[in-house]
Amino acid sequence: MKVLLIRHHDIGNINTRLPASLNKIQGLYPPLGLLYIAATLEKEGHQVQILDSQALNLTTQETKKEIRKAKPDIVGITAMTPTVKGAFEAARLSKEIYPDVPTVLGGVQLSLYSEATVSNQYVDFGINGEGEHVMIDLLKALNSGKDFSKITGLIYKENGKVKTNGFRIVEDLDSLPFPARHLVRTGDYSCVIAKDPMTTLMTSRGCPYRCGFCFKGPTDTKLRFRSPKNVVDEIEECINKYKVKEIMFYDDTFTADRKHAMGICDEIIKRGIKISWETPTRVNCIDEELLKKMEEAGCIRLRLGVESGNDEILKIMRKGTNKEMVKKAFTMLRKTKIESFAYFIIGYVHENEQTIRDTINFAKELNSDWVMFTIATPLPQTPLFDEAVKLGYMDKDYWLDFMTNPNPERLKFFVKDADQWAKKAYKEFYFRPQFVLKKLKKLRSMDTFKKYVNGFRGIALFEMK
Repeated sequence: MKVLLIRHHDIGNINTRLPASLNKIQGLYPPLGLLYIAATLEKEGHQVQILDSQALNLTTQETKKEIRKAKPDIVGITAMTPTVKGAFEAARLSKEIYPDVPTVLGGVQLSLYSEATVSNQYVDFGINGEGEHVMIDLLKALNSGKDFSKITGLIYKENGKVKTNGFRIVEDLDSLPFPARHLVRTGDYSCVIAKDPMTTLMTSRGCPYRCGFCFKGPTDTKLRFRSPKNVVDEIEECINKYKVKEIMFYDDTFTADRKHAMGICDEIIKRGIKISWETPTRVNCIDEELLKKMEEAGCIRLRLGVESGNDEILKIMRKGTNKEMVKKAFTMLRKTKIESFAYFIIGYVHENEQTIRDTINFAKELNSDWVMFTIATPLPQTPLFDEAVKLGYMDKDYWLDFMTNPNPERLKFFVKDADQWAKKAYKEFYFRPQFVLKKLKKLRSMDTFKKYVNGFRGIALFEMK
C-alpha cells in the first residue's frame, strides 16, 4: 500500500510556554516516531512517503497539494495535545481530496483522549501506544477485509461508537529497523547550538520517574533498552550515509541504567568512532567515572532538568532531587569538557515571586553553558493538572474543549506576570558579560557565530504568544 505519514504545523497552539521569539530560532528536530513507523512499513513492502510541513515550511494549501500528489492508500498523522488542531486539519485536508482514504492519528494525544480524538469526523483510526506493529496489523486488516477487534493498540469506530483495544509497546527495540531518514532531507533539521547536519537517535524507551509536570502514558510503563551494538550500528549509518556531525540522543534519561550507558560508550570507543553527541539525563543519574567515559566517547553536552532553585518547590514538583544534588552534579561536570544545559520551570503551582527569584539566582550560580526557562503548563493527566483543577485555575475538561473550540481561553498562569518573570530570567542569565565573553572565546566558525546572534536576538525580542 502507499502510505503517507504527516507532521503538520501546529495551528491553534496557544498553549506553548516557550516564547515565540525563541521558538522560531531554536531549530526543528526530525519526526523520529514517523521515521520509525516508515522504516517498519517499508520492511513489510509498503511504499512510504513522509510529509513534514513544519520542516518544509508549507502553508495549509501547499500541504493539501502535496497530499494530492502523493495519492495515498492510507494517511498517518502524528498528534500531541497542544498541537492536535494541526493534526485534525491535516486529516481534514486528506478527506477533502480523498474521502475514502483512511486516516490514522498517533502520538501522545491518543493515549490521553482516545475516544474524543477518534470521534473527529475526519479521523478513522487511532493508535494507543507505539505504532510500528499496530500500523502493520492495520494495513493487513484493511487489505484482507478483516475486523479490527483483534489489533492490540488500535482505536477504531464501529457502528458509530469508538472502541479501544488497549495499548501496545514494542518489547524488543533491537527488532526495529533504523529510522527511515532517507525519506526526509537531513539539512531541513537543526538545533541552534548543534553542529550541522544533525539528527536525533533513541537508545531506550520509557521512563521510571514520575515528575509532577510530565504525562506518563503507555509507552512509559516499561523501560526498554537497545543493545550497544544496535545503537552504535545506527550511529555509524548516520555518519556514513547521512554525513551527520552531531547526534542528539532523545531518550528520557540516557543514564537511567548505568550499564546501558557505559556499554554504548565502550562500543563507540572500541570502534574508534569520532562523533559529537549530547543527551538528556538527571542530576542523580551520573557519576565521575561515567562522565569521563561519556566524554571519551564523544559526549559534548548534557541536558539536565534542574527545574527549580527552591527545595520546597522541587518537592511539590515530585522531582526527587534537591539543590545539593544539583550542585554536586554540576561540580562533577565541570571536571570534564562536557557542556551543561540546564532546564528550569518558572511559575509552578504554589510558587511566588521569591521562589522564582530563587530559581533565577540558582541558574546564575550554577553558571551552566546553556539554560532554558519555560512557564509551568498543566498538561492533562498529570499531578500538576490535577492541582490546577483543584485550585480553580482551569476546568477539568479544558483540554477537551481546546480540541474543538476555535477560540479557547488562554491557560492562566499560576503566578502573576509569569511571562515577564521568564523574560527577566532569560535576560539576566544570557546578557551577563561573563556569559557573552565565555561564548565568544569558544567561537570556532561563522556558522556558530550566526546561530549565537540569532539566539541573542530571540532573547532580546522576547515575545510570549
